[in-house]
Amino acid sequence: MHGRLRHHRVFMAAAAALALAAVAACGSGGSATGSAPAAGDGPVTLTFWTHTHPPMVELNKKIISEYEAQHPNVKIEYQTVPNTEFATKMLTALSTGAGPDIINMDDGALRGEYIPKKLLVPVDPAALGKGSAAEVEAGFVPGTLDGAKGPDGKLYGLPSEFNGTVFAINKKHFADAGLDPAKPPATWQEVIDDGKKLNAAGHKQAFNFLYLHSGWYAQWFQTLANETGATMITPDGKTTQLDSPGNIKALQTWVDLARTSGIADPKTSSRDATSPYQDITSGTQSMAIMFPWAMEQIKQDNPEVYSQLQLVPLPAVDTATPPINRIYGYFWAVNAASKKQAEAWKFISYLSSQHDRWLTDVSFVQPVVGWDTTPAAQKIPFIDVIAKAYGNGRFDQVGPHWNEVQDIIHTAVDKAVFDGAPVADVLRDANAAAQRSIS
Repeated sequence: MHGRLRHHRVFMAAAAALALAAVAACGSGGSATGSAPAAGDGPVTLTFWTHTHPPMVELNKKIISEYEAQHPNVKIEYQTVPNTEFATKMLTALSTGAGPDIINMDDGALRGEYIPKKLLVPVDPAALGKGSAAEVEAGFVPGTLDGAKGPDGKLYGLPSEFNGTVFAINKKHFADAGLDPAKPPATWQEVIDDGKKLNAAGHKQAFNFLYLHSGWYAQWFQTLANETGATMITPDGKTTQLDSPGNIKALQTWVDLARTSGIADPKTSSRDATSPYQDITSGTQSMAIMFPWAMEQIKQDNPEVYSQLQLVPLPAVDTATPPINRIYGYFWAVNAASKKQAEAWKFISYLSSQHDRWLTDVSFVQPVVGWDTTPAAQKIPFIDVIAKAYGNGRFDQVGPHWNEVQDIIHTAVDKAVFDGAPVADVLRDANAAAQRSIS
C-alpha cells in the first residue's frame, strides 16, 4: 500500500480537542447500514464537511446547488472548517459518533486514523452505479486509490484530488539575479546557491518552507525523506524510524535550507493556512515547493505573479538516484455512524463525475482512466512537468495514531529549525515519543 504506484499513466494535478460543531450530522434517514431512502421517497438531509480552499469551496457550492435541483428531496448542509482546526475537529467529531455524513480527508489521515478506527464505511458500488468494488476501481488509474484502502484491501473513498510534488520559480526574480530560468536548480544545494544570488539582487526571501500545522510539517519531512531513501516506520507499522541516518539527513537538509544558509528567515514565512502560498503569490518569495492545486489559487489572487511562475521538477538531495516523489490525495468518504450512507455515496458519485470542472476550475486532478487526454487536461500549463511528478510516486507512510506522530515531527522540526538544536538529538527524542504513541 505504501510502495510506489504499481502502474503509471502520464497524469498531473494542475490539483486539526476542539468544540464540536452543533451539527446534527447523522440524523434521521435510512438505517445505519446504509439503506437510505431512494430519491423521491422522502426528505433526506446530508451533511458535508471540508477544509477551506476557496476555489474548491466555490465549486462545491455550485455542485451542491445542481444536485439539490436534480434531487428535490435532498438537502445538503455544507460546512467548511478552518484549516488549522480541520484535522482535530473532524477526527474528534467522528470518534464520538457524530460528525458529518460525508467527509473529505487526506490519505494519510484516512490510513493512519479513520480506517483503522473503523470510522468509515467501504464504498457502496450499487450507490455509485457499479456492480462491484472492482468495477469502481477499474475506472481509475491503477495505484491512485491506494491512499484510501485499508489493511483489509477494501476501498473507503473516491479521490477529490490527486497531487504530485513539483517546484515553482519566479522567472522575473531569476532574471533580476542573472539566473537562467531554463536552468532551474536541480539539487537543494543549488537552491541555496541560487538563493544567495537572489538575495544579492534584493529578493531576501529566496526560498521558504510553509510552517502552518503538523500536517504540513510532516509532508515536508516525508518529501525530503523520500529523497534520502528513508522510511518513517517499518512495513508492519510497529516500529518508528525517525532517527535513522536517512531521516537525519532529510532534517539536516531542511535546516540547511531554512536556517544555516541564510537565504530566507523561516520566521517570515506566511502562516495563513487558507492561502498558504501567500508569499510567492505576493511576489515576495522566489522559489517554493509547489502542488498543482495551488496554481489556480495563485492565478485568481495575483494573475501578474502567476504569469511570472514556472513549474520545474522538485530538486533532489543529490542527483545520483532519481528520488521517489511524494504523492498524496484527498478522498470523499462516508461516516460509519451516518444513517444515510447510500444517499451519501450517491452524492459522492455526482461530485466525482465532474472531472473536467475540478480540473479547469480548481486544478484538482481526479485520476480516472483517460483523464489526461481530455481537452481540459491539455489546457493546463506545465502538464509535462506535473506528469513526471507522478511517475515515481509514493503515498506517505503512516502508522497508528498518526496525528500524534505528526505533532511529534512538528515539535522536532521547530527545535531544529527555530531553536538550533542538533538534528540527531531532536530526532532521537522524537522517535522515542513516536514509538510510545503507536504502541
